[in-house]
Amino acid sequence: MHDNGPRSFFIAMSTTAPVDAATTTLFNSVDAFGARQLRHLALARISIAVENSHAGTLEASFSNDGGTTWDVYDATAVAAAGANVISGPYDYLIDTYDDFRLRWVNGGTTQTTWRPVMRGHENRQPGT
Repeated sequence: MHDNGPRSFFIAMSTTAPVDAATTTLFNSVDAFGARQLRHLALARISIAVENSHAGTLEASFSNDGGTTWDVYDATAVAAAGANVISGPYDYLIDTYDDFRLRWVNGGTTQTTWRPVMRGHENRQPGT
């Protein structure tokens, strides 16, 4: 079998629009794979792009204790995108952590348009 090198793959996630000022978990490695299992997978990065009608914040966290506590290491403000305009992609290197979580903190107004696309990447380099 021919190996074409590192691959990218679709990660299924909820497309339910975030409401009000709620926080929505987009990805949680503990829920997806079990505590501290991320390091055993060929998953180095996660990227997300979204068509969103209202502003919010992408909040990236890591856990060293199997998901009991989470430390936020990045909070990126995402402006409202115009119709048929995609915000992102936003890229997160995750293979350095025991566990990783990505959440959307909604900006106070329910999203009327919400079309997220998340991908996992075996390669550590963005753009691959």
